[in-house]
Amino acid sequence: MITSHIDAVLIVTGVFTASVLVLFFLPSRVLRQIIGDDPGAVSIGLLRHWGLLLFCVGALLVYAAFHPAVRAPAVVLASVEKLGFAVCVFGTMLRQRPIVSLMAAADLAMVLLYALYLVGA
Repeated sequence: MITSHIDAVLIVTGVFTASVLVLFFLPSRVLRQIIGDDPGAVSIGLLRHWGLLLFCVGALLVYAAFHPAVRAPAVVLASVEKLGFAVCVFGTMLRQRPIVSLMAAADLAMVLLYALYLVGA
């Protein structure tokens, strides 16, 4: 069933993932809204890089929606990234931050969708 709708799934989850590009442009403001803390200079650099990296993963997912030959590798890459984020959140004190936990839970839901696609593909 998921295989017949994977293009829509990839577009929606890709856009959601790519939206983290806002971290590249507004790292301090976003971090303040997410965890209520101001980042230092090193954190700002890392947040900008993370935002750019997630934008690239999201763009790859959207690209994969229109190019079936790259779907499986794109989905595997996104799954590793999203699973890694969820482990980093739920395995640390970050899990006490509601917005961060919600983001990690959303990533886990995406990983589940991707796994269903890979098993069915």
